Amino acid sequence: MGLNRRNFLQKAGLGLAALGVSETVLSLLGDHSVAVPLLDRYFQVLAQPSGRKLALLVGINKYPGNISLAGCLTDVELQKELLIHRFGFKARDILTLTDSQANREDIETAFVEHLTKQAKAGDVVVFHFSGYGSRLQKIDESEPKNPPSIQNSWVPVDGALPTKSGQLANYLLEETLVLLLRSLATDQVTIVLDTSYTSPESIVQGNLRVRSYPHPPKQKASSGELAFQEQIRVRLNSASEQWQQTKILRHLPA
Repeated sequence: MGLNRRNFLQKAGLGLAALGVSETVLSLLGDHSVAVPLLDRYFQVLAQPSGRKLALLVGINKYPGNISLAGCLTDVELQKELLIHRFGFKARDILTLTDSQANREDIETAFVEHLTKQAKAGDVVVFHFSGYGSRLQKIDESEPKNPPSIQNSWVPVDGALPTKSGQLANYLLEETLVLLLRSLATDQVTIVLDTSYTSPESIVQGNLRVRSYPHPPKQKASSGELAFQEQIRVRLNSASEQWQQTKILRHLPA
């Protein structure tokens, strides 16, 4: 017999925000051989001794229009309590962005300033997002004849920007998050994505509301998001070149 989200997390001894539950994870709740190892890894990363433990928690209930969610702010509050009282995070090292604070630019700036610039090797980092998810087509500009690929994305409070020809997808893209993760100096990272990417018409398990954005823009990603991606790539390439130069210098004769 499968477990619903609340019962599963309660039986695991966690608060409701302890694990990001997407439609993929929901399908695994009835299989303890999968669920228990997931929780074990979660505990191992967060509970290990560390010089510092940093977290960025994002929760959005109030989206523009009549599409508000419920429970996302509670997720963030419970996650914060869990990190402090069970895993030894300091309150000053947990940054929370909720509702109107959680626009795309501020989320990404907070990741860079609070996590990337502060985390050192061996530190523990947590990024938590509770809100709408969506999918966006990605066109390969170098090969425009190829069919577009699909990438997951997360919808900030300003995720739909009005334009003359419709709405622009001002999303936090999966590719952006990957680049941000690569920019971290530590590999002790936990990502909690309590969202959904499926169509709103899809079947929902139990009485859970699918957190999939109901009005996804048909246009491409915003220029601001793409420009931010490029900035991170430049920084990563520069850091890689510096590391290679340092490595070469170390092998030169004195």
